[in-house]
Parts: sequence; structure tokens; C-alpha cells
Amino acid sequence: MKIWQVLTFIACLPLYVSAQYNLRVLDTLSYDTTNITAPIQYHKLSFRGMSVVNNKVVWVSGNQSVVGRSTDAGKTFTLMQIQGYPDLELRAIKALNKDAAIAVSSGSPGYIFKTFDGGISWQKVFEDNRPEIFLDAVDFWDKYKGVVIGDPIDKRFVLLKTMDGGNTWHPFDTAMQPWAVDGETLFAASGTSFKCMPKSSIAFVTGGVKSVMHWLQIDKKYQRFELKSMLQGRNSQGAFSFAFNKSSIIIVGGDYASDTAKTKQGAYSYKYSKDGLELLNMKPFYSGYRSCVSFIGSSPEFITCGTSGVDINNLNRIILNPIQGKGKVSTDSFHVVQSDKTGKLVVLAGSKGKIAILTQ
Repeated sequence: MKIWQVLTFIACLPLYVSAQYNLRVLDTLSYDTTNITAPIQYHKLSFRGMSVVNNKVVWVSGNQSVVGRSTDAGKTFTLMQIQGYPDLELRAIKALNKDAAIAVSSGSPGYIFKTFDGGISWQKVFEDNRPEIFLDAVDFWDKYKGVVIGDPIDKRFVLLKTMDGGNTWHPFDTAMQPWAVDGETLFAASGTSFKCMPKSSIAFVTGGVKSVMHWLQIDKKYQRFELKSMLQGRNSQGAFSFAFNKSSIIIVGGDYASDTAKTKQGAYSYKYSKDGLELLNMKPFYSGYRSCVSFIGSSPEFITCGTSGVDINNLNRIILNPIQGKGKVSTDSFHVVQSDKTGKLVVLAGSKGKIAILTQ
């Protein structure tokens, strides 16, 4: 490529001027707890599930059967509990609107709950009493069709589907449940190891002995992409989370048992073809262990978080020159982060009941 072609290529890249970001950490004592029915141990409260509906409404979920909701862009949060089911691990939540949401309990028994009234009351819509059951994540294509995924049983990943907005759930046909190799598993660290994708497809990333991205187009095609660049081989290692936009897939993870060690994360370009999903060039970037990643609205910037801190990276810079990132936003520990579609509301949550809002 000639020098003038290189300059033309760089000039045509989308221009994005980075803002200075800060975290506004909420005071846990300010949460509205009037709907809490049992005492909460705030020093043990851990949020791992999150669903941002728009730039005003966000839901979070965690242990001690606690769900939180804000309808004012994170200025205030109301905490609630699922009554009659003490000390659930609610690792994943998906809000259908400001009043309706699906909450998923990890561990055995495996439960799925739905609320219609903003979390005041919850209806149990699914139960699995197998000792091996462990549900990890939930996502929806629209307000009716969604999927819950769980760790492998008999070497096949558990997949449950709904066609009626989460009122009823049914297992996928066995032939449609992807295989797992011995020691391969999902991580429920942030509920973002799984996504409903375009083309009536689903995708999820795994870790442990083997780190893989699985892609399944319902009733049509299955593909398996080995993530050889991701740290893997131990129970604490692998791919933990991914995010996607129209052209790129970001995958993050590492080793939660060694969370400050710098590890290689991946930014992939992708496309759909007659053969299915194609993962194209992978550009690495580096950070400590990260349990969650989210694009900031439609911008080329994305935010990652983990127990050792929070980073913001720019996808265009990674494409031109693999880097560690623009810098650490915070050294605070967070498990999960999500942005609304506009990037106006970016929320983080983690241990000790901590919730923070990203501000410019």
C-alpha cells in the first residue's frame, strides 16, 4: 500500500474524540429498602446481573434474593426481594420494560421468575431440581422470544426457550444443545457470557479447560470457534463476557484467581455469509481479569470491568495499533457494566451492594 493510500485510509476512519470519564458511586444507605422483607447484609451483597432498558430505567440483581430498579437514570434505586425463596443467587436479569423483568437463579434448584409490577411481586415460571443444574444467563430477541442458558449436563449445554415473554419455558431439543468438552463451562460472573444475536441465532463464550465461542442459528446451523488466544486451561480461566455491534465482537476474560495479571483480550471483526457467522481478524488488547464488557452506545468506545478495575478502550485505536487501552477509569472492583443504546446511561455494579454511574 502506498503512503497516500495509508493516509487516505486513516483519514476515512470515524473521528471520535474521547471524553474524560469518571465514576459516581452511589451511597448504599440511600437505597429505598421499603420492599425488603428480610434483613440484608450489605457487606455481603453482590450484584452480578444487570439490564439497562433505556437512558432512564435499569435493573440489577444479586445474592440474598435481591433485585434493584431505578427509573431516574440511576439517581435513586429501590431494592426488593423475591419472597419465599431466601438467599437466591440471582446472577442474571433481563428487563422487558420498566415494570416487567425476568430473573434467573443460579445453583440447584434452578429457578426463573417474572415480575409484572416493577419487582414488588414475583411469579415462579420455571423450576429444575436436578443437582447438576446451574443457570448462567438470559437474553431476549424481542419482548416475546428469549433464551436462558446453563452449564453442561451430560456434556450438553442447557438451553431453555420462551415464546410468550417468559411466562413459560421449555428445553431445546437435545440435538440442538451444543456439546461441551470435559472441563468446559460457562461463567455467571456477570450474566453476559450469552447473547441473542441477529439472524435468529444465539452465541455464548466459555472457559475452563477450553475457551470457545459457540454460535447456533436456530434450526439451521451450528459453529464452534476455538478462542486460542484467550487464557484457558484452569477452572478459573477463560472467556467470561462478550459484546457486539454491527461489525465487531469484543471478548474479555482472564483468570479470576489472579485478577491483576495482564492477559490478552480480543476484538474481532465479523460478518454473516451463506455459511453462517465468520469471525475475521482478531486484534488483541491487554488488561487484568475482566468479567464484563459493553459498548458505550453506538460509539467505538467500550468499557470493561472486573475485580481489579475499570478500563475504557477505543475500537478504532485497537484496529490500528493493539494497545492496553486509554487508561484505567477506576481501580474499584465491579462485576457487571451495561450501557443504554445511546450511551447516555452507563451503569456498573459489584460487591458490597455497590452501584456506580459513568459520567463525563
